[in-house]
Amino acid sequence: MPRLQSALDDVMGELDELGMWNSRLAKVDVYLTWLGNAYGWQLDRGSGHIEIPAVSLNCVCERIFGGPRMSLRDLLRHEYGHAVADTSRGLILARCFADIFGTPHDSEIPSDYLEDEHVTGYAATDASEDFAEVFRLYLKHSGKIPIRYRTQKIKLKWRFFDRFCQQIAKGKRRWAA
Repeated sequence: MPRLQSALDDVMGELDELGMWNSRLAKVDVYLTWLGNAYGWQLDRGSGHIEIPAVSLNCVCERIFGGPRMSLRDLLRHEYGHAVADTSRGLILARCFADIFGTPHDSEIPSDYLEDEHVTGYAATDASEDFAEVFRLYLKHSGKIPIRYRTQKIKLKWRFFDRFCQQIAKGKRRWAA
């Protein structure tokens, strides 16, 4: 529990630094649960809460079979990406989201993983996961795009986040006309 609280404090500070911490996001609670398939999840369109399992089957498989590891902070950044999308539906459901991410946020259409288009293989799962993965890195790097992600498509997504964060910091819930 102390590790979770420390990571949570750091991520909440990062959100605040970028002007994204607001009253809607403050209502999203983070819970430690006993067991789960995934590393964590966000209950969108419901309570909005984030749940992090103490024992994750994904994490167990990762330790046994290898694979990319995700820190607790990165996991919280990713899940808060879903929470930010959930609490900013007017910004997410706009046409500009689909233009940048290829499909509407709620579409579950996967795409082929392309290194110059996706920040991770998981980002190719669907538009909402692409959003959460780019959000994770945007937050982790304080809005500064790392060199390895400076491809045309990923830079467009990064610019979307620059504008998205500005809208949230101004208290906007829809894109200005």
